[in-house]
Amino acid sequence: MKLAALVTVFALGGLAQTARITVNPSERFQVVDGFGLNFTGPYFRDDQKPMFDMFINDLGATMFRVVPYLVYSDWEVVNDNDDPNVMNWEYYNDRYSTPIFEATWNAIRYLNSKGIRPVIGLMGPVPEWMLAKESSPPAHSVCNGASRIPPLAPAMYGEFAEEVVSMAMYARFHEHLDFEYFSPFNETDCYPAEGPRVDPGEAPKVLEAVARRLKKEGMGDVKLVVADQAIITNDYVTPILNDAELMKQVGAFGLHTYGEDSVGPQVGRVKSSAYSHVPVWLTEYGDLNDEDKSAGNDWARFSLAANRRALTALNQGATAVFYFDAFDDYEECARRLTFYGLFSSAGHVYAPRKRYYATRQLYHFVRPGFQRIAAAGDTAGLTVSAFRDAATGSLVVVGVKERGPNRLQIVVPGPGPDRWDLYVTTKSLNCVQLDSLPVHDGVAQMELPDEAVFTLVGRKSGQ
Repeated sequence: MKLAALVTVFALGGLAQTARITVNPSERFQVVDGFGLNFTGPYFRDDQKPMFDMFINDLGATMFRVVPYLVYSDWEVVNDNDDPNVMNWEYYNDRYSTPIFEATWNAIRYLNSKGIRPVIGLMGPVPEWMLAKESSPPAHSVCNGASRIPPLAPAMYGEFAEEVVSMAMYARFHEHLDFEYFSPFNETDCYPAEGPRVDPGEAPKVLEAVARRLKKEGMGDVKLVVADQAIITNDYVTPILNDAELMKQVGAFGLHTYGEDSVGPQVGRVKSSAYSHVPVWLTEYGDLNDEDKSAGNDWARFSLAANRRALTALNQGATAVFYFDAFDDYEECARRLTFYGLFSSAGHVYAPRKRYYATRQLYHFVRPGFQRIAAAGDTAGLTVSAFRDAATGSLVVVGVKERGPNRLQIVVPGPGPDRWDLYVTTKSLNCVQLDSLPVHDGVAQMELPDEAVFTLVGRKSGQ
């Protein structure tokens, strides 16, 4: 038996306290769309291609959310003209052929070559000339106490739509890039750094302007991802759901969390509406305590806590999650080098961190099309999600163990796997297979360290 000090099959009825994970394959929920990463397109370089190959082939990322312009949406520094209905292509062609945008086009082109159609997502403030002259306190929660920042002016919704759609048009028609989803603004409740101020009641109006312009320009097939809000408890979803015409072009609801609140209430709003088929994605998660670059922080915050957030969102109905960030970069909104990445990035040397391997425990083993099934742990500090591959009938359980008993049972009532292959990331191990656990009367037993991210892959005899 491999690494017997960490994993041991025990006889039933041992004296040590035991935690139990119960999986019920007959109770089924959402189908997984995929798992993804965020990155800022202008920082893409040809020497990063091996890193992206590793993201796709080893980590298992199938979705990417790409920010095209240095985390800002203010590239139209001066109005292209005085008519939002007419695009000044002499102006826009100049803007979109600059090195900043061309790096993004190269990044998307490389993803396309790998069969991936990324989400193009805009972040950051808009040009000042698009803002209202006066402000009023918002009726919702905001980040950083920025309650008096002027919002995007209603008279400028058409100009905003012209700016962002012109960029999407250039990507498709000039660069011939393939993308299906477009998020026209980001974290409008965390202004001014993360996005323009757009209050929930105004969001449908801004999005309507974007949707109309996409259709006018022959891009009505592009699906909007909305509203990519920072504070996950704010309700942008209800006003958008109440706009039937806009909902024709909404492809997914995007939400962000770096804390304990998750997607459940928003999933409930969508599922109880006439648009229950529209998926809910966690388009940003991870951790924000990036300036502590210690191994302990990488493990506790970016490996354990971040993966707990991913599993919690999946257990509450999300069909996709996107880790923030793929690799370290300089963030204009933060005005500093940031260290959120799964990969460190310094001196053109790219290397995976511990959090990469912890994230691999989910991304590598659970594939698009898998269906979440019922799973529960019976002890605090243990978060688990389970999935079924309809093509083969195999089961996958992913867990984050932050405390509790080191001895665990995995129980499947009724027909189930004959064995479980166990993969583990710990403080000292990087997503390695430890053992193959036999099943006796529906029960397999194992031991794990106090803290671990683990994956169990159920197998039938002969598989």
